[in-house]
Amino acid sequence: MKHDLELKLQAWLDGELPPAEAEEIRRRAASDPEAARLLAELQNIKAAFLHNEPTVAVPETRQFYWSKIERQIQRQAAARPAPGLSWAERLRRWLAPLAGAAALATVLLLALNQSAPPVLNQVSDMAEGFKTRTFRDDSAGINFVVFHETEQPSAARIRDDGSSFVVEYE
Repeated sequence: MKHDLELKLQAWLDGELPPAEAEEIRRRAASDPEAARLLAELQNIKAAFLHNEPTVAVPETRQFYWSKIERQIQRQAAARPAPGLSWAERLRRWLAPLAGAAALATVLLLALNQSAPPVLNQVSDMAEGFKTRTFRDDSAGINFVVFHETEQPSAARIRDDGSSFVVEYE
C-alpha cells in the first residue's frame, strides 16, 4: 500500500491525476501524517531539481543552425497558399505552345517546299519548221530549250541528277 501511495502522491504533485482522484489524494495527505511527510519530501526533491539543476548551454553547430533556418522556411512555405495565376500568365501558358507548333509547321512547310520537284512552265513554241520547246524552271531560275527529232511530246519533266539536268518526256 505504501508504494501505491507514493506513486499517487507523485502523480498528484505532477498534476497527472484526474480531478476526482486528485481530490481524494489531497484529503489523504491532509489527514495522514505519513502521507503528509512523504508529500513534503517529494516537494523538496522537486524543488531541488528545478532550482539547483545547472543549465549547460550547448553551442549550436553551423549545420544545426542552418537546418533550423531551413525547417522554418519550409514551414512558412507550406503554410503560405499558392498565388492564383494572372490572366497574362494563363494567356502565356496557351500561346507559348501554340507559337512553338506554328514555328514547327513553318519549318516543315519550308523543308517540303525545298524538296519538291521543279515545275516547268512552257514558255513558247518555236517556228513551224523547228521541233523545239522552251521551258522555265521558276524554282531554279533557269530556261530550258528542248530540241526534238520527232513530233513534240505533250509534256516534259526535268530531273536534277546532281551534276546535270535530265529531260524526261511523257
